[in-house]
Amino acid sequence: MKYILGILFGFLIFTTTGLAQQAKHHSQFPLNCSECHLCKNPTAAKPCLKICPSFERKNLKVLHSINEAPKILIIDTLANRYTPVVFQHQAHAAMALMDGGCASCHHHNPPGKILPCSACHVKGVKDKKLERPSLKGAYHQLCVSCHRQWNATWEKRSNCSTTCHQTARPGFNVKQALQKIKDLYPTPKRPEKFVLKSDYDEAPIVTFHHNAHVQAYGLQCQDCHKKASCSTCHSTAKQTQPVQVSLSHDNCSACHEQAIDEQCAFCHGQKEKTAFNHAQTGWPLKSFHKKLACNRCHKHGFSRLSTQCKACHNTTRWQPGEFDHALTGLVLDENHRDTDCEECHLNRNFGKKPQCSDCHDDKSFPKDVPGKLIKR
Repeated sequence: MKYILGILFGFLIFTTTGLAQQAKHHSQFPLNCSECHLCKNPTAAKPCLKICPSFERKNLKVLHSINEAPKILIIDTLANRYTPVVFQHQAHAAMALMDGGCASCHHHNPPGKILPCSACHVKGVKDKKLERPSLKGAYHQLCVSCHRQWNATWEKRSNCSTTCHQTARPGFNVKQALQKIKDLYPTPKRPEKFVLKSDYDEAPIVTFHHNAHVQAYGLQCQDCHKKASCSTCHSTAKQTQPVQVSLSHDNCSACHEQAIDEQCAFCHGQKEKTAFNHAQTGWPLKSFHKKLACNRCHKHGFSRLSTQCKACHNTTRWQPGEFDHALTGLVLDENHRDTDCEECHLNRNFGKKPQCSDCHDDKSFPKDVPGKLIKR
């Protein structure tokens, strides 16, 4: 297997002044070569690069999608001495969004093709420029700082051979390597809630239902934990103190700006508050709506929505022949399969009991079922 640099490759989408561009070599972008190269005619063999130039340019942006990045990469530079390192690229890219994004690793990369670390960082100790670490040093600087905080066993001298650099042996298996990583760095248990005390004397208690914000509201770690250390949540060392949570309004203002300005009691109280229940709005969720994330309906913030079914269910998917009625627990018979929804559900109000009177004088639901009831 050829040498693959684990922290080098990502799929990037580039735009210039808002117009989509195909990923291409940086020489095709409107850049001044002298800002990065010392010589007038740089080549791939002799790039004569300046040390760590900055590639931020006005009207030249680099956009990237984590979902397009490879999930894992194999680093096998020293396969003759050590087993390959399985680098979970996509997982690390997601964590990097909390602290600088892709540039945390792909720093000083010009627009266009992603350069390998070896384009700037040389192998061994040949480079005499002290301000630029060797290739080995660059790798370890990126990895060790987080993993030393994360896992207390880093202090043990044997840890290098335990986590990444096991002695080479036949029969290397990627799945087994991933399982070992999972055992060493298990997924932390997500906190259910935090009950915090503020300096607001009249109502000092703030209850933050952490799990609900992740599961129901669809928030990602990076939405709140900007500039946070991975070890805050992922440390395998025994916790001697509870996780510190900031009470800054900045963490909440993106969604709760109006409550912060006008309704302190929304968060603050004299005692612990229960988690939000949609019934508090006057419209309790039933059936399928309970399973949906909030942003499936509240696409543009948490303002009050119309409770009329047709406000959301008005697309072709909710027309006869398109909607799978069996999802409701009722398989329609042949006589009703192609009937328009409004024939039974007046005004497309699916929250009310369907009626049969438009077509039948002697039938009513649920006494008479237009098909077969099934378990769902």
